Amino acid sequence: MISILGLAHSNFVRSVALVCAQKGQPYQISWQLGGKNIGFRSDEHKALHPFVKIPVIQCGDTIVTETLAICRYLDAKYPESALQPTDIEAQAQHDAWCSMAITQIDQALIRNYMVELAFPSGVDGKPDLDKLQKNKPAALNAIAIIEQQLQGQNFICGNQLTLADLLLAPMVHYAVKLRAPLTLVTENSPLHDYVARLQNQTGAKDILL
Repeated sequence: MISILGLAHSNFVRSVALVCAQKGQPYQISWQLGGKNIGFRSDEHKALHPFVKIPVIQCGDTIVTETLAICRYLDAKYPESALQPTDIEAQAQHDAWCSMAITQIDQALIRNYMVELAFPSGVDGKPDLDKLQKNKPAALNAIAIIEQQLQGQNFICGNQLTLADLLLAPMVHYAVKLRAPLTLVTENSPLHDYVARLQNQTGAKDILL
């Protein structure tokens, strides 16, 4: 059993869960590692991750932090159904998309946009609509970049599922569910079919709800 420390609705926690599912490895998402409760941003959490971030995983006796490092670790530990290309040029493109997913795309779609819906900062505990409108152009740009990359192919780096897709999957899944006036994805966007393909991967429908 792979223990994933974090919130079940975190996009990065979900990405790690998706990797576990593709590898056929049982996992659990909770605030426990090794049967010990770990409070968010507690001293125990800081001992695991100096910047008290999630997810953190425990796999056997091994603790791994940082989403991309976790995903690569799981892909190497369970090499069946590899989720990274072996060709050096393809690997470079894949690594670039992984990096964009966890930095610029995550910032535009999640940190600076959808987090406001989950953790409102406006008056009376409501979302700050002015902040959302201010940040919406960057979110739309991120969506357009993903749409452009998907032209003529099923997945973000070609026609095979990779870690880059599993990093993007929770973010794009959340984005297609948004409704007016917060809509980011048009009705004819290729992202609808992309999300459907992602949901059809092993165990994904239990994660991308």
